[in-house]
Amino acid sequence: MKTRLLVALLTGAAALTACGSDADKPITDAQQQWVDAFCGGVAPGAEAGAELRKQDPADPAAVKTAYVALVTSNATAFAEAEKKLKELGAPEDDLEGVHERLVKFVTESAKSYKDAQAPVQALEPNAQFWESAEKVLADTNVVTTPEDLRATFQELQKRPKYSGALGRSRTCDGLRGASL
Repeated sequence: MKTRLLVALLTGAAALTACGSDADKPITDAQQQWVDAFCGGVAPGAEAGAELRKQDPADPAAVKTAYVALVTSNATAFAEAEKKLKELGAPEDDLEGVHERLVKFVTESAKSYKDAQAPVQALEPNAQFWESAEKVLADTNVVTTPEDLRATFQELQKRPKYSGALGRSRTCDGLRGASL
């Protein structure tokens, strides 16, 4: 998955965490754990992406270091989110479809980033590094429906207790204030 695609998808996250004015409806511990697992899969990539964007393109070694950190962070975070979300199950019966789409997305994303780790690490830190790394990500991408992440955000935006939970979650801190 291209980093630009992930950044575009995460842009919705920043807007989402600002929502939730009707967050006084109670959320259960299990539902909060689901929200935390959701953010746990997305926030590390947002943080690593922000760090990557800070790098000077004239310093290919620094760009490579940040890019490798992005790929590694995403591989780990998505794999952990997959495990947690599968353990927790859907937070509500009417969110079963949202949950299934999200699990599929994090599973495919974890595989895509894991498969990209070694090839990205093997790239030379030169002027073509960024373009070459993007090609590796495109070649290893198995995410069939990247819009599933956006659909999850949109569904949660409709539910004040979830948008409020996202706004209060420490796990979601990486999404708040991120320059996406």
